[in-house]
Amino acid sequence: MPFKRILVPFDTSKLSIKALEKAVELSMMNQSQIFILHVITEIPLPIHYSKIESKNNEVIITPLVNRLHEEIKNEMIVILEDVKDTVCLKPNVSITTEIKIGEPAETIVNFTKQNNIDLIVMGSIGHKGITGMFKRLGSVARKVAEEVDCALLIVR
Repeated sequence: MPFKRILVPFDTSKLSIKALEKAVELSMMNQSQIFILHVITEIPLPIHYSKIESKNNEVIITPLVNRLHEEIKNEMIVILEDVKDTVCLKPNVSITTEIKIGEPAETIVNFTKQNNIDLIVMGSIGHKGITGMFKRLGSVARKVAEEVDCALLIVR
């Protein structure tokens, strides 16, 4: 079965670069569209700093958090373009980059459903965060595997 829409969750780790290289290889065989998705984890703030408000059932967060997310997003745009240019030097490989804010596994699952992805290629372990926080919570790859209906290739 040829895969037409491949998602590569990308966190700048060596394994996510390896996953992207594998996706490019698969794309060349099937002329697939590759989506590189980077998820910026939401920044938790103590309530007295966050100034969270609710308007029309929507949560409005502090301008500080918005600025931090924008700075991270702007840095990631440059990184993703550089990775795209470095790893994807092959002709006829179509790549789209996306940056979202949220919980990584949930965001990957939602993106997969919304974009009719038929294959996810991702690293088995990405960045672990402070003192292996994600390891204690469970891996993103495991959570994604439990929730998606499409094929999943986990790269080591």
